[in-house]
Amino acid sequence: MPPDLLWLPLLAGTGMTLLLALAGVGLFLKGSAWQALALSQWAAVGGVAASALTWPVLPLALGVSGGMMWLLRLQRQGEHAALASFLAGLALVTLLAANAPQASLAAARWAEGQLYFVAPADAWAVVGLTLLSLPLLRPLKRIWLRSQLLPNLASWAVPGLPMRLAEAAWLVAVIVMGAMVFGVPAALSTLLFPAWISALRARHLQHWLLHAVLLALAAFMLAWWLSLWLDQPFAPVLIVTHAAAGITLWALRSVPSSTRRSTP
Repeated sequence: MPPDLLWLPLLAGTGMTLLLALAGVGLFLKGSAWQALALSQWAAVGGVAASALTWPVLPLALGVSGGMMWLLRLQRQGEHAALASFLAGLALVTLLAANAPQASLAAARWAEGQLYFVAPADAWAVVGLTLLSLPLLRPLKRIWLRSQLLPNLASWAVPGLPMRLAEAAWLVAVIVMGAMVFGVPAALSTLLFPAWISALRARHLQHWLLHAVLLALAAFMLAWWLSLWLDQPFAPVLIVTHAAAGITLWALRSVPSSTRRSTP
C-alpha cells in the first residue's frame, strides 16, 4: 500500500487503540469484562444484517449491541448470560453468512478487520469519538471506582441516571467501533489484554489507565510495523503481539519471586 494512503488507517487505529484500552480498564473495574464478548459479537450481528438488508451498518450495529447491553444488565448471572449471548450471536452471524452472499463478505470483514481499508467516514467517526471521550474521562473514572470500591453507597451519592446512560452508551460505541475497525477478535484482544496485563503492576487507577494505554499503543505500533513488513493481515498479528507481550511481562514479573524463594 502506498505510504500516502496509510495515514488514515494509522490515525483510526491509534484512536481506536486508545479508546479500547480505556474501556478495557473500565470493564475490569466494573466486573463486566465478559460483556465485551457479547457486545462485540452482537455488533457483528447488526453489521452483517445491515449489509444483507442494504441498510446503514453503524446505526444498526450500535442499536443491536446497545440492546444486548441492556438485556445483560438485567441478568443476575452476568458471565453465563454474556457467554450464552456470545454463542448465540456467533451462530446468527454464521447463518446469515451462509444464506446471503453480501452477508458472507460482511461477516469476513467483522471477523478479520479491515483496518488498512477503513472508510474515511469510519476513520473520522473514530477521531470524533476520541475527542468526545476526553471530557468524559473524569466522570467515567468516578463511576468505575464507585462501582468497585463503594458498592453500598446511598442512592443520592451514586452517579445519576444520565451519567450512567452516558457511560453505557460510550462503552457500546467504543466496542462497536472497535469491532468494525479491527474485527471482533482483535478488538477483544485490545480490550482485554492491556487492561489485564497492566493490572499486575498497577498501584492505583491512574497508573493502571496510563500503563494500559501505553502498552496497548506500543503493541499496536509493533503489530502495525510487523504486519506491513511481513505482508500479513493486521488483526492476527495484533493478537499474537498482545499474547507475546503478556507472556513476556508475566515471565519478568515471576522472576523476582522465584529468586526470593530460592534464596536461603
